[in-house]
Amino acid sequence: MRRKIAGVIFALVCAAPALAQVGPRAADGPGLRLMNNTEFSQFLKRLDADIVTWQARLKKFRLDSLGAEPQEEKQLRSSYTLSMQALENARSDIRSLARQQSLKLDLILMVDLNGLARSLDRLSSDLTNSVSVRQPAAARKSLGWAREALAIDTGLAAHIAAVQQHVLAFAGLLDAAVERAELEARQSQNRK
Repeated sequence: MRRKIAGVIFALVCAAPALAQVGPRAADGPGLRLMNNTEFSQFLKRLDADIVTWQARLKKFRLDSLGAEPQEEKQLRSSYTLSMQALENARSDIRSLARQQSLKLDLILMVDLNGLARSLDRLSSDLTNSVSVRQPAAARKSLGWAREALAIDTGLAAHIAAVQQHVLAFAGLLDAAVERAELEARQSQNRK
């Protein structure tokens, strides 16, 4: 019996990309909605366009122009590099999802977007650190960049919420399919 259930679960997980094509369906939770293929494709295009814009905005940060102490500059560079890498990771996830949608890839995108949010928080925090800049002009520049990082983080929040709702709806759909398969397996067993 357990082997049959394990087989059904394995088959459902393998079929997850096909299940994603069922169109918009509500999961068990209120307000959760699975995007259909067209909606998800458009969402990925908007997210990718925003990420390209955010990368261009962050590339304008010239951290060496702040005149920070070596230790603070090292910390700034580290948080900046993490943010840029997180943006690139998200773009890589989007390329993968554009080829084939699956719950696994959806989860990876969600994790990477949350990592990006943490990186941007750290970058904005490092930029607002008053110890890192000594001159008023550099301090204004640093605070302006911190506001820029926070603005990116704010724009990112809407995308994270959309991905989270989609992933939860997708997982709910898979969970319901597993429950149906288990029920059918029990009913089939009882008939024997």
